[in-house]
Amino acid sequence: MTGYTTIPYTIAFANELVTAPIAFEPHAGRLRLAYQPSHPGDWIKPPAAKSWEPGVLRARVRDLLDKPRLRGSERMRKLNTRRQWRCMNKLLCQVCGGPAVDTESRLIPWLLTKTVFERTSLDSGRTNAPPTCWSCVPKALEQCPMLRADFTLHTVRVAETVGVLADLYRPGIFREPIPTAHNVFVPWDAPRYHPRTLAVAQVLELHGMKSVDL
Repeated sequence: MTGYTTIPYTIAFANELVTAPIAFEPHAGRLRLAYQPSHPGDWIKPPAAKSWEPGVLRARVRDLLDKPRLRGSERMRKLNTRRQWRCMNKLLCQVCGGPAVDTESRLIPWLLTKTVFERTSLDSGRTNAPPTCWSCVPKALEQCPMLRADFTLHTVRVAETVGVLADLYRPGIFREPIPTAHNVFVPWDAPRYHPRTLAVAQVLELHGMKSVDL
């Protein structure tokens, strides 16, 4: 985006975005959403998933971060799903892609806005935004319009994966996907929704949250 001097690690570039058709296909006696043609790595298995469960279809993207001549221009309103997933799994900073966990306290700094956070208890909540390391917090606050308008900064003790942010579909007469919901939280413990889910981001629940006053 014009005006940004730093492109966050999780942001997608034009040539990383994939526009492949999706349809419902038979799997284990039921229909599941799939890219056409499908690849074995398209689906993400929930924690402790049964072998027959299909998992959720993750939105396809390429990862061309190390190939600047091929990736095209940045798309600041689009996430690279693979890099967002990597940040959530490994607790990496969404700005620089480096480790976000503080080496001394072992706490995780997390910048949040109301649009990406849902509180679940006094010191817990769900988010699809990866953490931001201490070094990148000032940079993010200076350059991101969303954060300038509304932000809270917390330290987090533990983060666990609880589901995905996704679009939901149902099969039409010819197995074509008919949209039924957009950008909704689909928990890992609701497998009945997984065959018709197209996941665009992983969601973590943050525990032991303490606000930081800047």
